[in-house]
Amino acid sequence: MNAFSPIILDHYRNPRNAGELEDANASGQADNEACGDTMLLFARIEEGRVVGASCKTFGCAPSVAAGSMVTELLSGANWEDVNGLRAADIEQALGGLPAMKRHAAQLAADALRALMLDFQSKTVI
Repeated sequence: MNAFSPIILDHYRNPRNAGELEDANASGQADNEACGDTMLLFARIEEGRVVGASCKTFGCAPSVAAGSMVTELLSGANWEDVNGLRAADIEQALGGLPAMKRHAAQLAADALRALMLDFQSKTVI
């Protein structure tokens, strides 16, 4: 665990917004078949803004931390700005990841893309 930043350790030990968001109107899931990690991301979007986000992550410490961090990055964000959020942004917000654990930020980014597609599929007229 010494290879992880204090931010990663904090989000792993005290994950923010953990669990399923009861009133979510969008969700996304991503799986990393190489390591077996899974992330379920939930959000409530109202009037172009993310008013709530939560995450259920089953995996390593960096994946749990990445799920926690992505909910913080989403909460209160303008929906249009969410489109620009990438794995590199999540990794940077975590204070960096060891090369062998960069998949954690990608897992969170993939769950976010799935959530965005889910929301867009529900809002198309």
